[in-house]
Amino acid sequence: MKYTKRVNFLKGLLNIIGVFILLLLMLSILNCILFFHDKGAKNTILSIIFSLIFFGGYFMTIFTLRKILNSILEKNPFIPENIICLRKIGYYILSIGLIDAIVNYPKPSNTGFILITSHGSLKPIIFLYISLSLLAFILADVFKMAIDIKEENDLTI
Repeated sequence: MKYTKRVNFLKGLLNIIGVFILLLLMLSILNCILFFHDKGAKNTILSIIFSLIFFGGYFMTIFTLRKILNSILEKNPFIPENIICLRKIGYYILSIGLIDAIVNYPKPSNTGFILITSHGSLKPIIFLYISLSLLAFILADVFKMAIDIKEENDLTI
């Protein structure tokens, strides 16, 4: 019962964040279309593609987290599907970080930099994306170990 309330709260929070991300995606695409004449066709298309990948990655991460929460509601979190979900989340976060690094590389930063050239700089936020994706990959391996231990325990009498 205690877990049900918490999981339902988290699902509701993910729903709110998902709607917010969809709104941001629509606003981003609308911005690209409205300012088409300022950027040109090539830059507008690239901006739309980057927006789709960036916000799509966030949306898919939220969708995948909801799948994991559903398995927790069913009281069966240690299943192979959750391993796949966690690995997907790792790839989504990594792709979001790469897009963020590419898009923001030419922009100046006041928060510091890792790599700086005359054309741009790599921002420290990339470490957050890499760390979060590594966390998802490690959790996938932990879930794999838990499934193996669970199967081994099921076979013993």
